[in-house]
Order: sequence, then structure tokens, then C-alpha cells
Amino acid sequence: MKRVFLGLDLPSQLKEKVEDFKLNKDLSHLPIKLVEKENSHIALKFLDKLSDQQIDLVNKKIDETIRGFKNFEIQLKNIIAFPDLKNPKVLALKVISLNLEGLAKKIFKALENLEFVEFEDRKYTPHITLGRIKNNLNPAELEKISGLEFEDSFMVDQIQMFSSTLTVSGPIYKILENFKLR
Repeated sequence: MKRVFLGLDLPSQLKEKVEDFKLNKDLSHLPIKLVEKENSHIALKFLDKLSDQQIDLVNKKIDETIRGFKNFEIQLKNIIAFPDLKNPKVLALKVISLNLEGLAKKIFKALENLEFVEFEDRKYTPHITLGRIKNNLNPAELEKISGLEFEDSFMVDQIQMFSSTLTVSGPIYKILENFKLR
């Protein structure tokens, strides 16, 4: 059994830019467990622990589902926090892409038919997690994160299936499969 999820690996240049942003904005001085550079990604769907046979079934569904999807651009614009900026638990970069949202909906619908995949009932909000907030932020820290600005874009030409191995020092992600957009 492997812990797996679907997502978008980020181009290495963008991972560097995100890492520079975290460094230049002194995010390491806040009570935030920052995501390691190599783990930066945009999640599509967490699939949980799957057998090799279940992974093969998911791979076939994804191949069928993304046929006809062409490359598209993603915009990154500023900061988003979950559940919100007044009481943030997760700090992330906001991803803007109707194409990505449409692709995610199509994938969620296709995977609904697999009994081992959990139904997705919440709205998909694409983002790149910067870090998880450990403690409540004080007013100055809240003001600092609410004023952060970031802007970039990149082309998406594939999605990935990742395995996620949990360790005491954090998760280790490995790409199991690439699904090319045409």
C-alpha cells in the first residue's frame, strides 16, 4: 500500500522563486513549519493508501479523463490562508486557473466511480502551500502575512501521481506517474 495523491509538480525555477520569497520575507522567523523546496506542488486530490492494483485503475481513469486537455497557463497571485487570514492555519500562494479547476472537477467526477476513492464534497481551491502555522499569530505577524505579495505564472503540460512517505522530519514525495496533456 502506498499513500498517494494527484498534483502538479512545479518547475524548478518556480520552486527556487518560491524559496527566495520565503527567505526574503523572513517567513522562517514566524511560527510556521515551512514546506521544503523539493516538496512544493499544487495538490489536485489526495487518494490515501492504495494498492498497486488500485493505483493502476486510477492511472487508467486519469489517462482517459485528461484526453483532449491541452497545455494551459497558471497564474500565481498573492497569498491565501486557510481557513482564513483572521485565523490562519495554512499559508499558501493563491493559484488562479479556470483550466485547472475544470481539470480537477473532471478528475473528481471520473474517480467517483472507484469505490476506494473518497467523494470530494468541498470546493477545490488550488494553492501552493508555503507552510503550516504552529501557533496563533500575533497582530503584527497577521499584518505581515496579509500584506505579502507574490506574482508569477507557468505552463502546465502534465499532472503527476505522487507517493507520500511520512517521516519524523516531514513527508518525502516521489513521482510515480506523469500524465501528459496534449
